[in-house]
Amino acid sequence: MASTNVLATLSSEIAQLVDTASPYVVSVAARPRRPASGLAIGGDLIVTAEHAVERDTDIRISIGDTHYQGTLVGRDPATDVALLRAPGLAVPTPESAPVPPVGALVVSIARTSSGTVSAALGVITSVGGPLRTSQGVVLPRIIRTDAALRPGTAGGAIVDVTGRVIGMTTPALLRGLPVAIPIEQVREIAERLASSGSVGRAYLGVSVHPVRLPSRQRVADGGERGLLISGIAADSAAEQAGLLIGDILVRFSDRPVAAVEDLQDSLANARPGSVVPATVLRGGSLQQAELTIGARTVHG
Repeated sequence: MASTNVLATLSSEIAQLVDTASPYVVSVAARPRRPASGLAIGGDLIVTAEHAVERDTDIRISIGDTHYQGTLVGRDPATDVALLRAPGLAVPTPESAPVPPVGALVVSIARTSSGTVSAALGVITSVGGPLRTSQGVVLPRIIRTDAALRPGTAGGAIVDVTGRVIGMTTPALLRGLPVAIPIEQVREIAERLASSGSVGRAYLGVSVHPVRLPSRQRVADGGERGLLISGIAADSAAEQAGLLIGDILVRFSDRPVAAVEDLQDSLANARPGSVVPATVLRGGSLQQAELTIGARTVHG
């Protein structure tokens, strides 16, 4: 009997947290015959999975029997996040929470095409990162869970055992494997989409490949390798800073760069418009440069 009471209590509490969190989760119809979910983040704004938004107009947002006409505010294919607006929707800002540890219970909440709630219980199986997406953008952290993510749940919420939102689900970042992006990262992307409709990311404007430095040219604390610049885009930060094809980049933002990933990671942490120091090897001697980082939008 005691065991039965424990299970009954657990069942009741899970149902209660789904009831608490479900008002923030909507159904999004923005592609033919393949609805998704969305997460209201306050006022009339909704985040969803970018790959689920195939059209910019005639977007239908549903909560139960209530429907809204949605508009696209902006999209970021590199992180699979899109921001929608549903005039007339008035949802309080959901309470968010830090990512719980591996093994913690979580619930995936979505809405079906009919507007009804769908939920699945699971645990956090891993918290990883940084993750470099297929477009070269770095996400600091991602969440994996074994809570079943059925068709239509992309863009839904992952909540902790108190009903607080910890992430937005997407199957598009890891070759179709379901993951969730922590809610604070989602909010940061949404803020940038709200301000400009896209996410401009740090852009240097060089093509590089790793090379081994001759022993006489190795840089103190910089290792044995650098990045040979084989191409420079016109009007890019690299060109404006005076970098040349044939230069070997050995330090960027006060860090050694021995592999392309080193440079990508440094750029991931740089903001467009910021000034970053760099060191290049040119003609056997070290040259210092300062680069004003440019910006570009990553398209799908």
